[in-house]
Amino acid sequence: MQEDRINKVVYKTIVVPADGSENSKRALQHAVSICERNEAQLIIVHVANIVSAISNFDQTPISGGYVSEQIAEDMEETGKKILEDVSKDVPADIAVKNVFEVGSPGPAVLAVAKKFNADLIVMGSRGLGPLKGLFMGSISSYVTSHSTCPVLVVK
Repeated sequence: MQEDRINKVVYKTIVVPADGSENSKRALQHAVSICERNEAQLIIVHVANIVSAISNFDQTPISGGYVSEQIAEDMEETGKKILEDVSKDVPADIAVKNVFEVGSPGPAVLAVAKKFNADLIVMGSRGLGPLKGLFMGSISSYVTSHSTCPVLVVK
């Protein structure tokens, strides 16, 4: 009997975007499971989309840029809290690095994946963003279309 052998794929670095949504929490669960099987490092990234946040305040008069500065500070504080909360759910034997970025979420996730030479990106199909695609969120759709490494989209 001939046995077909498939080479085992080993993941060493896995990137997981985190925005606090239920889908991103489920994605983290999957990523942790993969990390445990592969002894991989986990990179959890939160991207603050400041352009989107400021556009929500387009009716607010900005005096000397204070409102935009305050929004940036609030977004950073919120983002770092999300990263801290999410990291608490990761078992102690998994190496974790939290990354906070400011920018457009899709390109920022891909830049982090490239920076850390990620083998896999695991992300939720929809996050907390205002735009929702028909089947996948716009960010997960962007990442799957432009990534140079495999992407696991979790529903």
